[in-house]
Amino acid sequence: MSFINKVVLVTGAGSGIGQAISLQFAKYTARLSLVDKDEANLKKTGEQCQKLIRAKVLTTVAELRQEDDIKKAVANTKAEFGRIDIVVNCAGIYKPTSIFDSNLVELFDDVMASNLRSVVFLISCVVDELAETKGNIINITGQMRALGAFKGIAYQTVIAALEHLTTSLASDLAPKGVRVNSISPGVVKTNILENAGVKPEESEAFWNEASSSPLNKLVKTEDVAEFVTFLASDKARAMTGCTYSIDAGLGLSRF
Repeated sequence: MSFINKVVLVTGAGSGIGQAISLQFAKYTARLSLVDKDEANLKKTGEQCQKLIRAKVLTTVAELRQEDDIKKAVANTKAEFGRIDIVVNCAGIYKPTSIFDSNLVELFDDVMASNLRSVVFLISCVVDELAETKGNIINITGQMRALGAFKGIAYQTVIAALEHLTTSLASDLAPKGVRVNSISPGVVKTNILENAGVKPEESEAFWNEASSSPLNKLVKTEDVAEFVTFLASDKARAMTGCTYSIDAGLGLSRF
């Protein structure tokens, strides 16, 4: 596969799955616009990608809960490259939430703003460019029960919403030649629990339990990244409106 002259915008590019996706596209010589709110991590990812591509990698520090920051990321991409071919929505947060939380609505709104509203707004900002380039969108969701051990009302709800958004967008954009798909990773060991304030011993116990999936392994960030590049390529030109699981067999078991 090759993405020469294809412009790929990746959110959440500073770490975890988003970083792996960025590096994978770099291996295929894509022109990269990387977005994250963590400036230090984003800079590191950009530098690693630039070594692979040997060309400039655009980085934009942005808090995706802020519409102006999303507009800035899109404007920077268009100004630098003149087009957008592929958008990978990978940015997101996890916060433990339960119906018994006194501040449930506040937490719920925060997760929704970060993981869902930002995706809708970003796509609305780039849809004309994607229609022009006959591009595609890939949303990274997750297994709805994967983080259930840490209370996941908001997280599980947003995953379901993203998958329904994927099918709705695919229906709307198919006449424009734009494909929309989502990928649902199983348990991937990233910094998501650490960022959510989960105690190290609790998160380690979770990773250990998750590794006893039917394939006896955790999903690696590279596993997700490799499928993203396939799904974004012309090899997947007949694929739209679907969610694809990469979960080491998690869906076969009662995790």
